[in-house]
Amino acid sequence: MASQGVQLHIQDDNVVMDNGILQVTISKPGGIVTGVSYQGIDNLLEIRNEESNRGYWDLVWSEEGSSGTTGTSYVIKGAKFNVIVENEEQVEISFIREWNSSLEGKHVPLNIDKRFIMLRGSSGFYSYAIYERMKDWPGFNLPQTRIVFKLRKDKFRYMAVADNRQRRMPLPEDRLPRRSRELIVPEAVLLVHPVEHEFKGEV
Repeated sequence: MASQGVQLHIQDDNVVMDNGILQVTISKPGGIVTGVSYQGIDNLLEIRNEESNRGYWDLVWSEEGSSGTTGTSYVIKGAKFNVIVENEEQVEISFIREWNSSLEGKHVPLNIDKRFIMLRGSSGFYSYAIYERMKDWPGFNLPQTRIVFKLRKDKFRYMAVADNRQRRMPLPEDRLPRRSRELIVPEAVLLVHPVEHEFKGEV
């Protein structure tokens, strides 16, 4: 049986890419991934979160001359939506945020184009971003950029890092101040009162 071709459904506030295996819902024109449906599961992303806090690109930036590797964290939201490719084999869509001098000091001086791609017969989707800085724009530091997906905690409780590193995971609530103690590295905490006792004392 031949696989279904890729379909693109454009709605007022959302765009849905669908190949019969996977359906991905993305806000328009922001380009925030709000839903990923797969094999009967309505949404793999955390439905308890606001739609803007489920799947997104973000970055950390600071003005030129700033020291250290910290700065201003910014969730990248598009202002323009475009269809780059649309056929039965592939869909590629674009969410663009442009920079101008009125944004100096407020946003990183980059034009940003976030792209999402779905292929026929694929159980996943692809994403990349194009960062463009014009020659006369201000300098800046960009210590971090990433794409983030916050998965449902009722569905994803097991991690497999390697063949010999597989186990159940603590809950997001275990990072709250009343359940953990902050360590020197900001991303790390000591679990002192986790929801499940088996994780007590872990970092």
